[in-house]
Formats: sequence, C-alpha cells, structure tokens
Amino acid sequence: MHELIQNGTPWILRETGNDPAVIRQNETLFALSNGHFGTRGSLEEVHRTPEYSYSRSTLINGYYDTDPISYGEWAYGYATHHQTTIPVPDGKWMELRTADEVFDLKSANVSDHERVLDLKEGILTRSFQWETREGVKLDITIERFVSYDYPEILAQRMTLVPDTSGHEVRVTFELDDLEAMGKAAGEEQAEDLDPRKKEQTRRRFTSQRLSRSPILLLHIKTQESDLHALVGSVIQTDKSKAALSSYGNQTALSFWTKAGEPVRIDRFTAYSSFFTNDQAVINQSRQLEETLERVDSEGYDKLKSAHIYRMQSFWETSDIQIEGDPALQLGIRFNLFHLNQAAGRDGKRNMSAKGLTGEGYEGHYFWDTELYMLPFFLYTQPEIARALLSYRHSILPQARERARIMGIDKGALFAWRTINGEEASPYYPAGTAQIHINADIAHAVYSYGQITGDERFMVKEGLEILVETARFWVRWGHFDDQQKGAFVLNDVTGPDEYTAIVNNNFYTNYMAKKNLLYALELIKRAENRTDSSLKQLDVSEEEQRLWERAAELMCLPYDEKHRLTMQDDSFFHKAVWDFEGTPEDKYPLLLHYHPLTIYRHQVCKQADTVLAQFLFLDDFSEEQKARDFDYYEQVTTHDSSLSRSVFGMMASRIGKDEKAYEYFMDTALMDITDLQANTKDGVHAANMGGTWLSLVQGFAGMRLHDGKLTFSPRCPKAWSSLSFSLKFRGRLIRVKLTPDTAHYERLEGEPIAIQTDDEQIVV
Repeated sequence: MHELIQNGTPWILRETGNDPAVIRQNETLFALSNGHFGTRGSLEEVHRTPEYSYSRSTLINGYYDTDPISYGEWAYGYATHHQTTIPVPDGKWMELRTADEVFDLKSANVSDHERVLDLKEGILTRSFQWETREGVKLDITIERFVSYDYPEILAQRMTLVPDTSGHEVRVTFELDDLEAMGKAAGEEQAEDLDPRKKEQTRRRFTSQRLSRSPILLLHIKTQESDLHALVGSVIQTDKSKAALSSYGNQTALSFWTKAGEPVRIDRFTAYSSFFTNDQAVINQSRQLEETLERVDSEGYDKLKSAHIYRMQSFWETSDIQIEGDPALQLGIRFNLFHLNQAAGRDGKRNMSAKGLTGEGYEGHYFWDTELYMLPFFLYTQPEIARALLSYRHSILPQARERARIMGIDKGALFAWRTINGEEASPYYPAGTAQIHINADIAHAVYSYGQITGDERFMVKEGLEILVETARFWVRWGHFDDQQKGAFVLNDVTGPDEYTAIVNNNFYTNYMAKKNLLYALELIKRAENRTDSSLKQLDVSEEEQRLWERAAELMCLPYDEKHRLTMQDDSFFHKAVWDFEGTPEDKYPLLLHYHPLTIYRHQVCKQADTVLAQFLFLDDFSEEQKARDFDYYEQVTTHDSSLSRSVFGMMASRIGKDEKAYEYFMDTALMDITDLQANTKDGVHAANMGGTWLSLVQGFAGMRLHDGKLTFSPRCPKAWSSLSFSLKFRGRLIRVKLTPDTAHYERLEGEPIAIQTDDEQIVV
C-alpha cells in the first residue's frame, strides 16, 4: 500500500521526511481549493528549493488568458485561440530568517519534518524542528486551509516555539507576482510533449500595487483576454512587540525570542472573482479589502472553526463508509474530498478535468463534468449540480454561434473543451467531432430534473438546453435511403478517441436519440406552465414531429451474425490492434503512434459502447450487455482515466464480481498511486467521480427506472459493509449493504417507495 496511507487513520494522509521526490510528487495530492480558487501543496519556501516542486501554482477558476492557435495548415471553423487558466500570485510564499541564516528544507538542519492532510477538516499541517547554525531550536507548525465561508480566502497560521531567548527572528511574506507562472524560480524542466498539457513558459498578466499597509493589494490583468482580478493579503500576530514593515510586494514581521513562548503569525490572502471592466477596479478592491478586514477582525480561530463545521456538514451527507479495508476507506474519502473542492458554485464556472489542483488540460471544462462528476453532486449536493448546469446554460450563445460556424442554421453545439464557451480544441478529430457532448449535457439536465424535481429550472434553463441541442441533431444528421431510411449521424467521434471521424458511432446516436426524446417530454410538461421558456423558443409542431421521427429511426449499428453492438459502421471492418506485440512502455498509445495508425485499427482508448449500455441498463438484455462487454474489453487499453470505472460498473451489473472489484481497485487509488503516471499535472477528477459511481451505481446497483430509485446490490465479499447517503426529491436516504443484506433508512423528508431486486418497499 502507498506510504501516504500506511499506518494512518481513515481521514489522514501523512508524509514524513524531506525527500524532494516525495514532496514534489505529493504537491498535487495536498492541493486545497473551494471551487473559486485552488493552491497546490507546495512548500512555503519553495522559491529557494525548486527541486522540491513541480508547479507551485495558485489558480482562480475560469481566470484564463488566450493566445492564437498556430496551425501549419488552417481551415475554416478551426478553433482560433488557446484558453489557458493561468497561475496567479502565490499567497503561500514565506521566508523565515534568524540572524544571517535563511531557512530552506534542503540546506537547514531539520528534524521530524511531516505534512498531514486532514480530509475530515480540510486542513494541511506542516511541522518540523529547525536548529539554526547559532544553535537555536525552533519548533515550527504551519497550517493552511481554503475557506468555504469566504471563498476568496486562503488562511495560514505559522506557530514558532523557540528553546532559547534573545534571538531575532524575521518572517517575510510576499505576494509573489514576479514568479507567478507557478514554476519554481530557476527550475529547469525537460520538454514535455504530452498533448494533454500545455507548458506555461511566461508570466501571463501584469500587476499593479493598489495599497500596501495594513492590507497589501494587487490588481492583476491578463495580457490578451483582458480579465482583471485582485489579490490581497493581511498579516496579524499575537506577539505584542513584533515589528511589522512593508516594502514592495512584501510584508515582514520581526521579533525577539523568549524560551518556550510560542509566537503565532496569521496570514489571510484573498483572491477576488475576475471581472472584465477596468472601471470596476475601485469597487472590487473596496469589496476585497472589506473581506480581508472582516476575516482579520474575526481572526484565524473563528474562521477555522467555521471551516471545520462546513467540512463536517459535507461529510454528513457525502461520506461513503467501507468496513473491512481502512486504506481503501481513506482513498475513497480522498477522492470525495477533491471532488467537493473542484466544483464551481456560482453558475458562471464549471469543473476542470484537473479541478484546481494543476495545470493539466489548461483548466478546460469537458464532458467529464456531466457524465462522471455531476452524479455525485446530484445525489449529495443538488444545489451545486444546479450551478454547474447553469454554467452550461450561460454559454448557450457561444454554443449557438459554434453551430453556425459548423454549418448548422438552428440549434447549438457546445464546445468540446472550453472555459469561456468558445471551442479551444486545436485537434478537431478528437475535439469538435465529439458532438456527443450535446447529448451528455442534455442527459445531465434531464437527470437533474428526475432526481431533484426542480421544475422551475427544468422548464426554463433546462428546456432551452434540451430544445437547442435537439435542434442540432436533426440538422447534423439525415435520413439515409441507403440504410432503409434510418436517421444517420456521420463524421463524428465517440467517447473512444482512438476511433475518430466515423459514421454512426453507437454511443453518439443512442445519446442523440435520448436527447430528442427528453426535449419532446419536457415540451409537453412545459405547455401548461406560464413560467416556461417554451413560447420564446418557438418550437413548431412540425419540428417536434421531425424529432420524433429521427428518434424512432435512429441508426444503431448492430452485427446480426455475431450478435454484437457495433461501435460504429466501420469498427468491425478494421484489423485488431497487435496487443501482444505492443510493449508496455508504448502505452498510452497516443504518445507513441501516429493518430492514423491508431484510427485504422480496432483499439479503444476507453469505454464507448459499454458506456452507452451502462447509462441505460434497462434498454439492453443481460445477454447483450455480457457479449458486448466481453468483446470490447479485449480491445480497450484504458489509456483514459475515464475508462476503468465504466467497465467495472458493467462487470458488476452482469455478474462478473471479481472483475468488477479489480477494476474498482484500480480506479479507487489512481492518483495516490499515480497509476496514469501524470498526477503531477493535477488529479483525475472524472475518475474520482467514477469511483463514487462505482460504489453507488456499480456495487449498490442504484439507478433510476421510470422515475423511481432502484437498487440491485452486490457488495464485495472483501468488505464487511458499504454505507452511503443519497438525496432524492427532498429526502435523505441512508443505505447500508453487506455481502448478504441491504438496509434502507429515511433520515429526512416524506416516505418514499423504492424498488429492490426482490420487491418494492416503502422507506
């Protein structure tokens, strides 16, 4: 088992020692965020020891810069600009000095160095003893947390306990705008050709100091996207005779030691929301200063207590308890912790594929949110799910414009990867061609309505999303006389990015069919409501009949001879990839083979057809699901972190219990064990969502059927029990499973009927 979770409690990740490789590796795992901003788990003095850091960035969700995408050969409709979430001034920066010695972990005489991430409280604590060259011993503890009550605030407390008196200690804090790219100063890094990330080689903003004492305030502005933000900092201490001074972007505090007398220094750093109007700087700066003054007045202890209470409330409804495997229990909580940290909560920002823990994928939002991460929030914090879907509604204008660029005169096409709503994928075969994102978002919207009963959202924002995506499908596709009048969707890429630009990808077509039916259903529900957006959308009877016909005649490729669902029209006509002849070090294939080499073979990067069948389990026979699972498992590399959880859940549903457990164990500790060898770039947030899905929809067999909660539990025999809570239409339900029993308890709300394998019961 990984050293972080050995000999610990099921709530604590513990790192001991001062090995640079270990500290560097854990920088992602120890990241803290709250959906508004996040900061990586780097050391406070890492500007002096770059070998201890991979990227010490702090990121504001949605705060990005742009630069033109360079193409060797350009064509109409290509994405024009990169959107890159950029590191902002690093509020963790501290420098500790006594006499002429400056502390850093590399050169100092340090003992008992330890860092602890407490998942239950959401606090990262670092402790060690430093013996200076003068022989002074300082016991030092540094806490940090990112507040949920004040989303702008990073709070830090340094506590120093000297063993002797009469020595001067100086602690300097800086809002480090000069090195705010996130890379430690002077660090040399090998060129990384991984297309999943984009190296940031220069500072992407300008900064201006607005005030210095007692609050240091910086105004930052991106170079190209013209986004503004403010960063502020204030220091307080319990040492009455400490001297506080400011110069440049630094604030310094100095004091004389007294043996055994602790000195506490608290620092609050604030990151504003971004804004686009230069004239708003004055108002925004006043608001941020007021926030800093408020938390400074309340003090660290009160802010910390409120934060712990918030975390306790989160765990009360979101915790999953596994009895029988303490290490796995910790790994699951780690995943839930990071999921909760990643979600935008204001309706204007979403969830990056890496959360706010790293710069992988440039901070872009993908379909990962709707298919893998949103279900966790749907059933535990539906208000966050609503905010995430509101973000999609907010970018409908950009989606409509993208559809026009793609030659579609009515409807909307959501960007495959984006921050501001515009397409940012420079490689259209694995980007824009993945038009299934429209149906992924539509499915998430429909699921939200089913689970929450929030009709107000559904007949306004939800209806508009469903109608505009439905309109897109009937204009992208056509009725094909060569296929007996079937409705076909050509030149698309499904979830499997190793099979691009094909006709009738099964997943895409099946999801499009559902999208059309969702829109028709919601229109009928909205017809008699005065608060719906139906009138403004102007959906004609003729248009609805076209949707009905397209859904009814949707082409769903099937091989009658082998009784297999075809991933697309051409998949079975390709040679199977030479898996036996492919060395292990050639995976992931995308880093070692030309795309066309991959595209002309039967090889899947991730679950595709199997995903469609898992999302709609009741639409397919057990025999069909089993046959398709067996076939596609043989040709899938799982080079995507989104894949294993889907295969594991399907394995559980078709009775392959041992295989389900193996897949699950791969996903549960993916980032802690660095299974994909790229955790340094940020956590795999979608896989974390897949872990929750694996437990709740896989092993517990929870799904919606005709609007009713249904359970078909298969608790692994390796565990004594599995317990979790669900919110469903105003109820809070507690589920506890053992390998032989299932217990359902209603904690809040009205009684509810649920369906199990054997019977319908009222909870």
